[in-house]
Amino acid sequence: MLLEAKVIDIQIQPLKGCGPLALKEARMTKAGVETPNGRIQDHFLVAVTGSKDERGDHNFLTQRVQVDSKKNLYVPGSPELALVKPEIIGENLVFKFNNDEVQVPQVSEDNPTRKIPVQVWEYRGQALEVPRLSEWLSDQLKRNVKVARTSDPWDRKARQNYKINDNPLRAQDGYPVHAVAMKDVQAIFDAIRAPVDPNRFRYQILLDDIPFREIHNFDAGIINGVAVFQPKPCGRCEVTGRDQVTGQISMVKPLSGLVKLGVGRWIGPDGQKHQIMGENWLPNGDTLIRRGDVFQFTDLRETPLQFEQQKI
Repeated sequence: MLLEAKVIDIQIQPLKGCGPLALKEARMTKAGVETPNGRIQDHFLVAVTGSKDERGDHNFLTQRVQVDSKKNLYVPGSPELALVKPEIIGENLVFKFNNDEVQVPQVSEDNPTRKIPVQVWEYRGQALEVPRLSEWLSDQLKRNVKVARTSDPWDRKARQNYKINDNPLRAQDGYPVHAVAMKDVQAIFDAIRAPVDPNRFRYQILLDDIPFREIHNFDAGIINGVAVFQPKPCGRCEVTGRDQVTGQISMVKPLSGLVKLGVGRWIGPDGQKHQIMGENWLPNGDTLIRRGDVFQFTDLRETPLQFEQQKI
């Protein structure tokens, strides 16, 4: 054991791109974080375009514009997704958007004939549409969208290019869990003299007691008896510059704090350069986690991350 960190917050985004749902305790599985009873899961719903692309698939939506000619992605973003606020009322998940709300149907209410072809990053496959949510979200966003579940017949795996794994994946970008260190967040907001707002980084696990940027030195750790691998740091995009409460572009640009602190971009194995905040996690089993639990970092990276030369 090389370093210990304390879990100080847990949250999930039930709909990809939506607001967070805070949890005092959660189950962390190989597929990500969920409520202890497993009924509400991180990224278990995804909004997709109402129309199909040239390959016949409905393309996924997030808060940002997706433009990638290699993946045939030319999808305008929906930053208003940030205004979809999840809440647990009784035993039900409810989405609220300003003064309107909808109760998320249970899986048992699904119509198994409503399969649609969807595309989420590299994944092109089948998903089950939830018509009530499609209609409601289309009304809120004022555009034709569909909402689908990332369960049967969904069949997607976490990315394999940094570490071979058998982790199933819902609609997360590439890995089941995003962990962020609170001292990193505090340092960059202090550098730009702005109120500290870790939600800009859309984490699932927030850790404390780790020195600035120390999280990036480690390859693995353990929490409550379950091993967790850190295959790569998490590159952050322009969404960090969007106020997650209002959905609007903010004058506060958190990534500029890294620049002010003289932190260079991470140079990936392919030579691409990325501003990073936090680490992607691959849990190797299931466990209950709570605020106050200890995460023990156990293994340093065999090859330290390479960064641009510091500018100050």
